[in-house]
Amino acid sequence: MVVQKKTWTICFLFKVFFHFFIKLVLGGISQSNHHLLILDGHGSHVLEAIKHASQFGLDMFILLTHTSHALQPLDVNYFKPFKFAFRKKKDNNMVRNNHLELDKVTLASWVDKTHNQSLSKQNILSGFKVTWV
Repeated sequence: MVVQKKTWTICFLFKVFFHFFIKLVLGGISQSNHHLLILDGHGSHVLEAIKHASQFGLDMFILLTHTSHALQPLDVNYFKPFKFAFRKKKDNNMVRNNHLELDKVTLASWVDKTHNQSLSKQNILSGFKVTWV
C-alpha cells in the first residue's frame, strides 16, 4: 500500500505501480507474451513509462482526457459511489477522532468495507448502460 496526501496519482506512484504490475501479471510479460494496459489520460502516465513498457512487452493504450464519463463504466458506477462512501467514513472519523492520522490497517479495512458496499452487479451493469461501451 502506498499513501500520499494528494488524491490523484503522481509520477513516482505510477512508476511504483508500473513495476508492481509487470511482476504481477500471470504468465509474465515478455516480448513474446505481450499484454495491454489501458490508462486514462492523466499526466502521471509519462512518455518515459510508455517507452519503458515496450521494453518489457507491455503495450499501453492511453484514453483521451476527459472521456471517462463515456469510456470507463466503472468510473461512473463503481468508483463514484466508492469515493462517496469512503469520504463519508473518513469525514466521520475525523470528527470523532479529532483529525488523528489513520493507520494502514484501519485504512485497508475501510477500503474493503467500502468496496464491498459499492461493487454490485447492478452498479456494474448500469455503468455499461450509461456509457458508450
